[in-house]
Amino acid sequence: MNYFKRSIILLSLFLLIGCGHSINISPPLNTLDKDGIHKIDKNVGYFISKENIAKEITTPGGGDKVKYFPYKESEPALKKILSNIFDQVHRVPSVTDLQFITSNNISYIFTPEFKTDSSSESMFTWPPTKFSIIIDCKAVDKAGIVLWQTKITSEGNAEFAKFKHDFSLAAKRATKKAFTKLQDEIIESGKF
Repeated sequence: MNYFKRSIILLSLFLLIGCGHSINISPPLNTLDKDGIHKIDKNVGYFISKENIAKEITTPGGGDKVKYFPYKESEPALKKILSNIFDQVHRVPSVTDLQFITSNNISYIFTPEFKTDSSSESMFTWPPTKFSIIIDCKAVDKAGIVLWQTKITSEGNAEFAKFKHDFSLAAKRATKKAFTKLQDEIIESGKF
């Protein structure tokens, strides 16, 4: 009987801490609206590989881990900020697809890389209280020459009282800040 009780307890603990909890790091797109932007009269594209879109990441939470798809979940935010700045935005199937690039009159292609991490101050709640994201983004012209590049670092925090209704809150705050910074840097660069 004692063995049976210990087995049940161990199984329960394994089920509680053995898997990652899903969160979504995409910020609400309406929080990325920007007034007063004079749009640049050019079409642009962005490229995210199929492998990156499918990539699931697992990082620490509180007493457990969290998992998410950084590229897939950040793509709408990237498209939103580019749409705020440029006339038309297209997802490019490949940076070497000259037919697609030419037929859509794409002047620049943006390629982002995302690095993320998370942590929590509590071992008793699994959602992260801290989330960080680094966006390394470059833009190339039609010839594939790097025209512009930046590296954005951002962090979001959330306490239990705030995230109890949205377990992804720290992540959403971090990505919102990161994409707002990215948008400002593109506008202020004077390269486009």
